Amino acid sequence: MPELPEVETLCRQLNGFLPGAKILGIDILDPRLGKREVEGLAGRKIGGIYRQGKYIRIEMGKRGQNPVISEPGKGQKKIKPKRSDDRLTAALHLRMTGRLLWQTSGGPAPSYTRLIISFATGRLILIDPRRFATFCIRPVETAPALVANPLEELPSQSLKKIAEKRRLPVKSLLMDQRFVAGIGNIYACEILYHAGIDPRRQAGGLSGAEWRKVQKASATVLPRAVECRGTSISDWRDLFGRSGENQNHLEVYSREGKPCHRCRGTIERTKIGGRGTWFCPACQR
Repeated sequence: MPELPEVETLCRQLNGFLPGAKILGIDILDPRLGKREVEGLAGRKIGGIYRQGKYIRIEMGKRGQNPVISEPGKGQKKIKPKRSDDRLTAALHLRMTGRLLWQTSGGPAPSYTRLIISFATGRLILIDPRRFATFCIRPVETAPALVANPLEELPSQSLKKIAEKRRLPVKSLLMDQRFVAGIGNIYACEILYHAGIDPRRQAGGLSGAEWRKVQKASATVLPRAVECRGTSISDWRDLFGRSGENQNHLEVYSREGKPCHRCRGTIERTKIGGRGTWFCPACQR
């Protein structure tokens, strides 16, 4: 599943050229997405594009005034034309295998295309083999707030207080989207490795100093992954179809049986919350 660095990569790439562009049309190629979601979007201009957790949020500005369809009859009040001047946000979650592709040339859509948004300069394509990705339209004001954006700062004191009230492994807490926005399996493993903390430990047992280590580790792991345009282990590609490069910097994820880069111990794999978890038992305490 694309995580924070992958989604942040897409948002930054889209913000490089899409704000101000007018939507010419939207084609829904998968009925699971629902056609009602896109009614009335043609003609709106794109505002800012930003990440909220693992969501891509695309703001769409106001449209112009609709024409008067008919004149009122005798004794009727003149009806003012309605304005569709509410700002909207398209919320896109890529889920397991979704990805976005920007295409400037014509030709057929790629395999597994579910959604196409057309602009004068090209088209934005949602590709999703497993059809889990979601796309919905909301008023700007209803965009939900999330507790922490770890790309800015992981709030160690807040997480310590949250952890004290719950009995769960520290890795599970980092991946809980109610508390931390955007960290998934790959980066939870990497952050805890850099912090030197065993992912199996009860989150409530971590000291303030240990949570500060987690905070510092996230400030290293996540920005580097964004600079590398994400981690391409299987099917992740950026907006222009290129693989990411962060897989070249992974310390523990998917390295079972290989030597630890820090202590030369052996990387092990276990399951936490049903997810594969890689760690070094020798130097993660």
